[in-house]
Amino acid sequence: MNFQLMEATIHELISDTIDHFSIYIHTKDGDISINAHEPKRAAGTIKIPILIEAYRHLESNIVQPDALVYIENDMKAGGRGVINYLTNSNVYSYKNLLELMIIVSDNTAANIILDKIGMYTVNELATTIGCDHTKIGRRFMGHQDPTLDNYTSARDMVRFLHLIENHNEIVTDTSRKDIKKILLHQQINHKIASYAEQKTNVNIYHKTGELPGIEHDVALVTYREKKVYMAILSENWTNNGTGKDYLADIGKIVLEYTKS
Repeated sequence: MNFQLMEATIHELISDTIDHFSIYIHTKDGDISINAHEPKRAAGTIKIPILIEAYRHLESNIVQPDALVYIENDMKAGGRGVINYLTNSNVYSYKNLLELMIIVSDNTAANIILDKIGMYTVNELATTIGCDHTKIGRRFMGHQDPTLDNYTSARDMVRFLHLIENHNEIVTDTSRKDIKKILLHQQINHKIASYAEQKTNVNIYHKTGELPGIEHDVALVTYREKKVYMAILSENWTNNGTGKDYLADIGKIVLEYTKS
């Protein structure tokens, strides 16, 4: 599948629901941009810039990766994750928390990391690299001001992926390698990665996000020398399962292009 066919197939697929989507896909052959600059509620995808900024803190020795964090019951958050649901398993290293924050989207881990590095540092990172639609306004779950939320855009998310994949002055190459390894170990694989075959040379480094009516996935897909940077943000679904199906179908189309 060439780029033009991929673009046409995606447009045809979402023609009746295009208003639900904010999409940005970057390839060496061209870009696909559909409402890509519109700010959207970020859900779990906001954990990508949190991860990047946390690694910057590790690089500066502000946070020690092996330092242990003792988690009391009042520190636990509901929703996505495992820490809140495990019995007598309340000690983790900061590195473990970063991994859990991504691979199972653990909200308790994310809140502890945010409390350690500060929401404002993540917002400053976004501003520094020109992600003007990305802003963290609240922690995950729990009692909070309903007027505050976390926002991003498809274009911003692809910019964060470029920061992770390419040499830059913001994040060291060693940190970028670690970040990619964590994203590769993602356990929530029923959207962009739904049709990915096991034991192939295709790698999907990604982070999902979901809330009632919202289904997102942000991914760097690589196959040999080919790379696709993609962010699919979708909202206003009456049934989240419908959104997941659309994201899986878009992922299938992109995988066919990537392997061609």
